Amino acid sequence: MDLQTATDAVAAVAVPLFAVTSMVAVGLGHTVQQFLAPLKDVRLVLAGMAANFVVAPAVAFGVVSALGIPDEARIGLMVLACAAGAPFVLKLSKLARADMAVSSSLLAVMLLATIGYMPVALPVLLPGVEVAPGAIASVLLLTMFLPLVGAVLLRQFTPAAARLAQGHVGRLSLVAMIVMLVNQFVADHRELAGLAGTGTFAAILAFIALNFGLGWVLGSWRSGGGAVLGISASQRNMGAATVVVLANFEDSLAVPTVVLAGFLALIVLVPVAHWLGRGAEPPVGEALAAH
Repeated sequence: MDLQTATDAVAAVAVPLFAVTSMVAVGLGHTVQQFLAPLKDVRLVLAGMAANFVVAPAVAFGVVSALGIPDEARIGLMVLACAAGAPFVLKLSKLARADMAVSSSLLAVMLLATIGYMPVALPVLLPGVEVAPGAIASVLLLTMFLPLVGAVLLRQFTPAAARLAQGHVGRLSLVAMIVMLVNQFVADHRELAGLAGTGTFAAILAFIALNFGLGWVLGSWRSGGGAVLGISASQRNMGAATVVVLANFEDSLAVPTVVLAGFLALIVLVPVAHWLGRGAEPPVGEALAAH
């Protein structure tokens, strides 16, 4: 078995496994009422929508236009810009000692919005590029929406089983993410090396930094909201983006661009979240729970 065949076989398992398990892990932590709760805070939902579905694509468009990166890399970054609701947001929020209830609720809303947004937005944001909206929607429904709904229902009706399973599924999701990123790195190492000197590295870093800063500004009206929206906007949904680029742009630089963005986001955002958490006071709800 050659390297390409081996990495293709691993990707065929790791990519959908990460997408499914990450959604199940989120769903197992939420009841139906908890999913509906953030809709009551209209301003928070609108700010989250703006950060993830207006600011992020606008930032991506501005960055790729300013730096003139290759067209296929541009596709990868635009797909990422449309993919919100990353489960890893919860781990970053915990490191930053942000309000986990708000982070979880906002994550659920952004994820559900992403499933409807990507098939509609990508054909508009990528003119001249053939994108199959139906194929994108079906992939996201099968790998993200249905596992999420199933997990929420399990949490609603069998909370003890959901609590027991959540930790195991979360660990499996983390392992699947690492395997997915490493596997794609091995498979696309030549293409990743080819991105050097094209401005793609700088574009991704600027995309992450600008999204974090603008998300922070949009959430600054609410106590602790800056960290929540900054993390939400800058950490894109790797599972959704990877599923979409592999299904629509498999043999292009869009795939290694998404992989590279995944690595750079971890390198940038984990230390930032840790730094934020060092001096932060615990949210009121957590402080009360501790007593």
